[in-house]
Amino acid sequence: MSNYPRIALVDALTPGAPEHYQKLAKSGVKDVIVCLSLSHFDRYRSGECHTLLAREVGMRTHACLVTDLSEPFHDARHFFTAYQKLGYSFGTRVMILCQASKNVKNTGQKLTELLGYISYFVSKEDIDVAFNKKDLDRGYFDLDEIPKYFNLTIINPRQLNSGIDRAGTWISTKDPDSEVQYLGYDYYGFYTSQGYQLTLEPEYIAQEGDTWVTIATRHGIWLPKLLELNKADYEDIVVPGQRIKVC
Repeated sequence: MSNYPRIALVDALTPGAPEHYQKLAKSGVKDVIVCLSLSHFDRYRSGECHTLLAREVGMRTHACLVTDLSEPFHDARHFFTAYQKLGYSFGTRVMILCQASKNVKNTGQKLTELLGYISYFVSKEDIDVAFNKKDLDRGYFDLDEIPKYFNLTIINPRQLNSGIDRAGTWISTKDPDSEVQYLGYDYYGFYTSQGYQLTLEPEYIAQEGDTWVTIATRHGIWLPKLLELNKADYEDIVVPGQRIKVC
């Protein structure tokens, strides 16, 4: 059996207190994605506060740009300014969190333009594109327009899993212990760079967030073979605690 590594996504609503980060660290969260820049804001002050608080308790910090894609060049310029000022450097993982806006058309084209600007100072292998599941369901964005070499994060709180098989990271909750804090699972170690301790046992105990795709990928099993072993259909939901045959 294995455990998915945990991550935290922080923004202006996250408690900006040392105690909050100490609590996160004690719970096993070692990686924090910090919102450094937001569309229509020349400066997003909470990014500096949360970067410093996370680093003080020994957490690894990653950078996030929240964008409605209305002004790709403006967003990239202000993000890069904060990125440099706060000591983020080449090799840092970067999340581009897209938020839906009824006033923005051609979102696929706009996102491609933004990713082009970001790629001038961030390797494509270090870029994560993130969406709220509800925005995808409403058709604001089309995942087919996103190259598959980018990591994909899905924000889908209070559900059994991300709801998107392609997701590499799932933000699963936003309000633990009555505090606004986005916490999630890093399925394949994009942010955490953690390996997986898998046993050689013939069965795997499903965890929160698991789908047939994540199980097949992590165990190196062809998806149709995994479904055949378990007499399951692709549409069947994997339930935490379920015993899954993997060999």
